[in-house]
Amino acid sequence: MTIISGIARFKYFLIFLALAYLTAYGKRHPSSTRPGKVSLRTGRPFNQADTLPVVPSKRFSSIPGMVYIEGGYMVMGNLGEDKLGTGGRYAKPVTVNSFYIDQTPITNLDYREYLYDLKKNGLMDQYQAAIPDQKVWAKDASMCNDQYIDNYLYAPGFMYYPVVGVTWTQATEYCKWRTAKFKEEKMKHQAKRREAKSSPAADDDVYAEKDKLEPVEGNEVEEAYPVFRLATEAEWEYAARAIVGIANVDYLQSHQRSYPWSGSSPRGANGQFLANFKRGQGNYKGMCGESDHAAPTSYVYAYPPNDLGIYDMVGNVCCWVNDTYSPLSLQDTGDLNPVKRDESLGDAGNGYIASKAALTNDDAKVYKGCSWADCAYFLQIGTRRYLHKEHASATIGFRCVVSSLG
Repeated sequence: MTIISGIARFKYFLIFLALAYLTAYGKRHPSSTRPGKVSLRTGRPFNQADTLPVVPSKRFSSIPGMVYIEGGYMVMGNLGEDKLGTGGRYAKPVTVNSFYIDQTPITNLDYREYLYDLKKNGLMDQYQAAIPDQKVWAKDASMCNDQYIDNYLYAPGFMYYPVVGVTWTQATEYCKWRTAKFKEEKMKHQAKRREAKSSPAADDDVYAEKDKLEPVEGNEVEEAYPVFRLATEAEWEYAARAIVGIANVDYLQSHQRSYPWSGSSPRGANGQFLANFKRGQGNYKGMCGESDHAAPTSYVYAYPPNDLGIYDMVGNVCCWVNDTYSPLSLQDTGDLNPVKRDESLGDAGNGYIASKAALTNDDAKVYKGCSWADCAYFLQIGTRRYLHKEHASATIGFRCVVSSLG
């Protein structure tokens, strides 16, 4: 009898908790993802023939090959040596908004898909302009590496190695193509869902979403799709530092992470190197049996990811970023999503202040990171270099980012 009464009391307790929850949280405030069906100001229903069309915001919960990066605060730059005099010996606190970034550099297979699509659609001028310059292997390696010139882009063994020989301009064109292809695939998927939804055989609408608002015909609103682009220098550094869960601002100001991993050494706890870089004069690979997969670039998953799950933020290849180069970029930009834009854009853009001391023109673009041909100095996240936007190298690749909207 005691056991039965105890069970009954427990049931009443659960019912009480459920009622309390519904009372407190049952009526949720409207949001971008659940805007409601009527205006809070006029009471008029949305999505009628003569009223405002409203489409709920959709977070890009899944972007192929990308990692979501929650934005936050960091100390950008470097207080160490600036051996090249490119403006690397300067640091300041900045905040970066959330974004998505490719988990690895764009690979040969990724880039070949782009080339194939251009050729298949008869865009031969764009196809010819997009072909990477594989002769960079002969120039940058100081010898005629015929095996890389002839095979690096297309050989099956190099499919998941980073593409190189791509200019800044070619990288930005790839981003535009990827934006169009993502939208195209999304629209195909949505068309299939609408077809399945209107099918007489579908008794239950498995595609319907709760409180989803459909604009009436003639009053449509186009859904926002991801726009792929190169990362800003600030976004690249933020993703590379991968400082997760450190709430103490004083700590960040006094102990900024120099590498994409903790510690002051390029070696991990087991003594193995954590990135693909040049160990010393003439030493690109280490001793026989010290397998680092470098050839001279390496498989993009060969080395451990950082704390955000991103591979090769330093080591293997450097990456083009969005910024136009100036030695005073950090001094001349704001502290919220800083980016150094072309001088021709004037003072447009978030946090941009035109540099009066720029020593280069708009054709000089920043690239970040450390490559297979660089010494350990360039493993430091704050180092920066630049190259003409129409020039390519066997040591520079790229990856894409997408801004998180709202």
